[in-house]
Amino acid sequence: MTTQQRSDHPAPAILVIDDEDYVADMLASALEIEHYTVHLAYNGRQGWDLVQSITPDLIIIDLMMPYLNGEALAAQIRADPRLARVPIILMSAGARPSKLVPITTFVAKPFDLFQMLALIDTKIGSGDRPAEGKQSQQP
Repeated sequence: MTTQQRSDHPAPAILVIDDEDYVADMLASALEIEHYTVHLAYNGRQGWDLVQSITPDLIIIDLMMPYLNGEALAAQIRADPRLARVPIILMSAGARPSKLVPITTFVAKPFDLFQMLALIDTKIGSGDRPAEGKQSQQP
């Protein structure tokens, strides 16, 4: 199901957290074109504050950020019962997650925008919620 086929449903909300504003803004623009509701944060602390006030359908987090890195942020999100099952996509140009964070997918930067949009649509569009504690990794 594509996002355009969801016109009778509220737009899924995606939270993008990346300290590289050009990456966050580019991704947000592409997601808005695809009819998603996008929330942006430019560091881990802002992301944590924002995720407390909204319940996104998916969260995209850069691993290497100031104030609160992406791996620590993902772990905090997983510890919150309200957010524990929200799909998370972790991304980074250099770092890789050092530990397994449940229900996450890793995407290396630079990423292909069309592949990222397809991954997002799969995570949200199919209603796919992996079993708790399960992790998938993208090359």
